[in-house]
Amino acid sequence: MSGKMDLKPFYRTIGYLVAVHVLCLLAMTLCRVILLLSNMPAEGVDWNLLPTAMLIGVKFDNLIACYVGSAPIMFLMIWSIVLMNKPQYSEWMRKAVTGVEWYMGIVYAVLLFVGVADARYYTFFENHLNISVTEWFGFVGDTTGMIFGDMMNLVYVGVALVLIAGYIWALKGIGNCYKKTL
Repeated sequence: MSGKMDLKPFYRTIGYLVAVHVLCLLAMTLCRVILLLSNMPAEGVDWNLLPTAMLIGVKFDNLIACYVGSAPIMFLMIWSIVLMNKPQYSEWMRKAVTGVEWYMGIVYAVLLFVGVADARYYTFFENHLNISVTEWFGFVGDTTGMIFGDMMNLVYVGVALVLIAGYIWALKGIGNCYKKTL
């Protein structure tokens, strides 16, 4: 034996993480498109500025995706290296990926819901959601009535649920493809 490690499993893990990261960016970009479409200015959109604005949004989303994904990335990379030549590598990596899917599914369900809610919030207040919404927690009854009293808000909830379901379906698909390579 030459003592060389087979790095293919490590590279496959990197490929899986890149695919998940791209999926997260696509999902967040859809939230930006929903924001744009639901708040289209009356005077129209300056189509020359739109690509630059969307790129700025993708850069911001990439920052969020990096923060959210840093723990799973570090965990899977270290886990992959530690287990690389162990007989139980496949079994333990499948479990680790399932854990990552749960983590990313839950965190992005919240982020996507807030992203879609931001589009509706912007319609009323011409400002993005921020920490000031926590002041509404003192008026739960009024806030609930305001949210569920307007039928259009329920449409946005439905859009958010469809987006979340699509994201989770794609996340599971990427995970299943990766698990097949183990």
